[in-house]
Amino acid sequence: MTALIACTNVIGHKNAHRLGVDLGMVTIDANCKFDRRGVLMEEEIAVPFPEITLTVLCDTRASQKELARVGEETAKYCAIAKLFKAAGTDLTVNWVKAG
Repeated sequence: MTALIACTNVIGHKNAHRLGVDLGMVTIDANCKFDRRGVLMEEEIAVPFPEITLTVLCDTRASQKELARVGEETAKYCAIAKLFKAAGTDLTVNWVKAG
């Protein structure tokens, strides 16, 4: 989860800069479902993290539309997010304007 949060943060800021969007202060929260049967060696699990939701909360003057655009671009380039998706994880990343 830490790698996913870090990748979202770094790639998100790079895309925001490229798009001319000031994200302001950013907080990223993660919520995930984890199928522990694999790590407990009860059975092999194809998708250990079936669902992950990130909430990227930005205290910014940017509009919600601008944040959504940053999110769309970040989804294209965040390598860790792509790995989770390719593994079959239902990954949702919500970019939200604080306040």
